[in-house]
Amino acid sequence: MSTVSSGISSTASAATKMESATDGASFMSQMQDVQGQMQQDMVDKAKLDAQNNKMNGIADSASKAGSAAAQVKIQY
Repeated sequence: MSTVSSGISSTASAATKMESATDGASFMSQMQDVQGQMQQDMVDKAKLDAQNNKMNGIADSASKAGSAAAQVKIQY
């Protein structure tokens, strides 16, 4: 009887280890997905920042041009 009991315990232990390994693999896979999404978010943010900087540069140039035109108009 103890051999049967020992066999059942060994099988249960192996099943628990297998489940734990599967859970660990699932966890790692999910964490890798999260890390990948975070990296993609950083790339998207960098692209938006670059586009925003470009628009700010254009707006700044237009503002300076408008200011210069106003000063020329005042002088005449």
